[in-house]
Amino acid sequence: MAKNFVPQNSQYPRCVDGRVAAAFVEWDGVQWRVSKKGEAAAKEVGPQFLGASLLFVKVLEELAGKSRQDAMRMVEQASERLGWGLQIHIDNHHGEIDVESLSEAEVVEFATSHHVGCGFAKYAWGEAGDELIAAAKERHWRIQVLDGHHEEKGAVINYRLNYTFNTAMGVFEQQSRFNTDYSDAEKMFGVLGEMLKDSSFADKALSWMVETYRAVVVALKGVETPDQIEINE
Repeated sequence: MAKNFVPQNSQYPRCVDGRVAAAFVEWDGVQWRVSKKGEAAAKEVGPQFLGASLLFVKVLEELAGKSRQDAMRMVEQASERLGWGLQIHIDNHHGEIDVESLSEAEVVEFATSHHVGCGFAKYAWGEAGDELIAAAKERHWRIQVLDGHHEEKGAVINYRLNYTFNTAMGVFEQQSRFNTDYSDAEKMFGVLGEMLKDSSFADKALSWMVETYRAVVVALKGVETPDQIEINE
């Protein structure tokens, strides 16, 4: 197994991003609140997908012709069946905002009012990417706030179910990298395929995910060419 792969400790999807989480903000049924911050946030390692839960929205739009609202609703239903949470992310303007120094109210205000920082959202939806982040917040999907600049030195496709890359350790060792967890995505695509009554959906979705991941990590300069992406089995 490749270095710094560990058992997942969360059922909230996170992005393939190699930056560390500075905070998590979630809806408690009444209001937004900071659920984790600082070291506690950095230690959380759920499965990694392009754009976290947004990967599945985009695939449903692309391969099943679903509208944004229908796709988001289906992802919510499928996530519930798997016992997963729903999550998107922003960043702290590449380190310009010191999240650690903010009060909880200030973290909530920042996380809920700023919609930038997800490279996949921009890649997948262009200028409308911010709208998808905002729409997820309107549906009370959990918000992850990432810290700092992109300093990834590689990319991995991980096939070990229930394992993922420890981003905090990667950053600490100056070996940050992009990662996506293939076998976990396969579970979600299987459920979505059942909902669509399309037995071929999972295979098509996985192929789309891998090809898009290969393109995104090159665009974000994690690797120079797709053949440099490592495989973890």
